[in-house]
Amino acid sequence: EPTVRAELMEQVPHIAMFCQENRPSIPYAFSKYLLPIVVRYLADQNNQVRKTSQAALLVLLEQELIERYDVETKVCPVLIDLTAPDSNDDVKTEAVAIMCKMASMVGKDITERLVLPRFCEMCCDCRMFHVRKVCAANFGDICSVVGQQATEEMLLPRFFQLCSDNVWGVRKACAECFMAVSCATSQEIRRTKLSTLFINLISDPSRWVRQAAFQSLGPFISTFANPSSSGQYFKEE
Repeated sequence: EPTVRAELMEQVPHIAMFCQENRPSIPYAFSKYLLPIVVRYLADQNNQVRKTSQAALLVLLEQELIERYDVETKVCPVLIDLTAPDSNDDVKTEAVAIMCKMASMVGKDITERLVLPRFCEMCCDCRMFHVRKVCAANFGDICSVVGQQATEEMLLPRFFQLCSDNVWGVRKACAECFMAVSCATSQEIRRTKLSTLFINLISDPSRWVRQAAFQSLGPFISTFANPSSSGQYFKEE
């Protein structure tokens, strides 16, 4: 019964906390019994069960209740499988969103090794614009986690593609995260490449894209400021 599975997922973070507090007597209980259920439900046929398992997984990661080893061996492989080309459309879109949200929680190393290659593939998913839109919406977050080198070498070419996507919703998502992407690049890249790209968005055929770009104009300009000479800098709280 789906409602039973969904209800179970809502209790998992509480049980995980109990296991953590009583670790000496039940050291492997969460890793061995509960976590496999959470990741299995990420592909459940019922939408509500998937949603509650996704929420549970993010809470577990946020509270640091999942061991690094388990993230690498039990969570990431399942998400990679769920974003495979032959995966169910809804499940794939949801899995991409989870991968993006967990990046800041698992850090640069795991994100760069396990998440980034598949994320780059998803940015070019020609069949599903929903997947590309999720990637575009979370692009800045991924950039801020992996840092300047990976952003400039691996992510920027995909960002250029997304900024000229044939679906206006994807381009709008790019405009909204433009400042975060700019923050992860060098001053030279901002000046020579991102400025031209931003001008294209400001003159986009869609008024929704143009509107989003104009709202990002101030934050984008602020990334050009030199704190040592201007005394000003942009800090995202």
